[in-house]
Amino acid sequence: MFDIKKLNASQQQAVESHSQYLRIIAGAGSGKTLVLINRIVYLIQKIGVAPRHILAITFTNKAANEMKDRIALALKDQAAHVFISTIHAFCVRILREDIGVLGWPRNFTVLDRDDQRTLLKQAYRELNMEPQQFSYSSMRNYISNNKVARISIDHAKTLAGKHPNEKLMAKVYEYYIHKCETSYWLDFDDLLLKAVDLLKFSSHVREKWQRRFEYIHVDEFQDVDHVQYDLLKLLKSQTNSFYVVGDPDQTIYTWRGADVNIILDFEKDFSPCETIILNENYRSTPSILKGANALISNNKYRVAKDLYTNQKDVQKIKHVQLENETMESQWIASQLVELNRQGISYRQCAVLYRSNYLSRNIEKSL
Repeated sequence: MFDIKKLNASQQQAVESHSQYLRIIAGAGSGKTLVLINRIVYLIQKIGVAPRHILAITFTNKAANEMKDRIALALKDQAAHVFISTIHAFCVRILREDIGVLGWPRNFTVLDRDDQRTLLKQAYRELNMEPQQFSYSSMRNYISNNKVARISIDHAKTLAGKHPNEKLMAKVYEYYIHKCETSYWLDFDDLLLKAVDLLKFSSHVREKWQRRFEYIHVDEFQDVDHVQYDLLKLLKSQTNSFYVVGDPDQTIYTWRGADVNIILDFEKDFSPCETIILNENYRSTPSILKGANALISNNKYRVAKDLYTNQKDVQKIKHVQLENETMESQWIASQLVELNRQGISYRQCAVLYRSNYLSRNIEKSL
């Protein structure tokens, strides 16, 4: 059952807004999933939108399943008609229905990481290569980067020039592409790229999907890359609505192509755009938020916001700077012992570190 009274003022505004294009800047712990779920429930129960016309895109299967479960609690049987999925699963749905327009069969095969590895092993054998020359993961990244950059086989060979290693990589790229195309195989990159190609190629198919989804929601929008954004823009029509949720301060996937400028500049492609900021935190104490706000405020290009909470403070953040890693580890161990002496179980304590190699000294000290 939809109950707007359980939400704070900003959350209520984000749920009930009638703007065609909405950008929700949701700080950490501000209840963005709750808002997104209530938004969908509100559209169905209060506005009367047919569930089949609502799309919600997440970026992990876990998030998609959680959203499905929570919406099912609120909507019962109606929930099954809301399309909630990862962006890759959404592309599979598009392609299963309409890839025939591109001359491909609808029963194409989707390659996972193990399938890609098997295909690369075949390529290495036929080209008399060893994995010691190029690891399978590095070759997979090379192929992925070329695909996303729309680099053709001929262009890859040109870029390789006379460099022996680069020429070998280009040959693997040629083998991989040829095998996938002749066998009707698509890897995860292909799902997005082929869906974009399809929607660009056929106005009939593009308009079909634009009509099908009147309300399009995208979670974790700060981690969208340019191919994904191209797909979303192709779903835009004069009448459908876009609702994106994210936090530029939490962009963590730039290493795989995410561009924070997409959420920051969203209003350039979707105008007029209403921006609503969710900055009441329900997860942390005031001291933690004060420290986080002080650090993130140094970012020059961001949507200004300060997280706050109505929870009571427990203790201040303690910052200690020591001479070396050994002293740091010994200090951490001493703090854990002291906490345990005060009656706090070791199970309630956590030690976070930046990289795995840093754990060695800590483990020794413990």
